[in-house]
Formats: sequence, C-alpha cells, structure tokens
Amino acid sequence: MAKIGMLLTEGPWQTENYKVFTKIADAALDKGHEVQAFFYLDGVYNPIKHQKFPGTTEENLPVSGIKKVVEKGAKIICCGICVNGRGLEGGKEFIEGVKVGGLPDFADIMGECDTLVTL
Repeated sequence: MAKIGMLLTEGPWQTENYKVFTKIADAALDKGHEVQAFFYLDGVYNPIKHQKFPGTTEENLPVSGIKKVVEKGAKIICCGICVNGRGLEGGKEFIEGVKVGGLPDFADIMGECDTLVTL
C-alpha cells in the first residue's frame, strides 16, 4: 500500500480545504493506504476540539472530519511555531491523537511518502 503525505495550510473558515483533506484521507485509509499530514500556518486551527459556528451541527464542524480520520489511523502533526504563534498553547486544545512538531517532521513525511498532496 502507498504512503500518502498531505500538507494543509488553510484554516477551517477560510476555504473548504479541510473537507478535501478529510475526503482524500478517509478514502485512502479505507483502501488501506497510510496517511501522514502536516498542518502548517492557519491549518493548525483545524484540529481544535471546541469549535463552534452558528447554524452548523457538531458533525459538520471541520474538527469532526479531522477526528474521524485520526481515529481511522491518520497521523497528523501541527507546526509548533505556527501553534504557539497563534496562541494555541502547545496544542492543548487539539483533539486526541494530533501532535505538535516541527518542519523536520514535515521533511520526514515528504521523504517517506509516495505522493504529497498540498492544500
């Protein structure tokens, strides 16, 4: 099976790239592929567990899709400088399974993956 690397750079309310991320990751995991992702810049806002948006049900929040793919085995690392620069206190508010790391982690993902998807 393939190793798919993904880079998500945009926040949940800027575009719907989080939906594209979760759909690709979900489909790849269902086919037995390995998914590793690096969330960079405003992408680090996606795995915050206490998201709210007027008129949106909990299952339609960006974090719900992220949580689903993490539970299926996707490995997600958020850029520590991006996290701390946005006041996210080392990722304390992230859903379980999302880690905080650095650009060397992204370099590892790029070096190990068969294909890299950037969003």
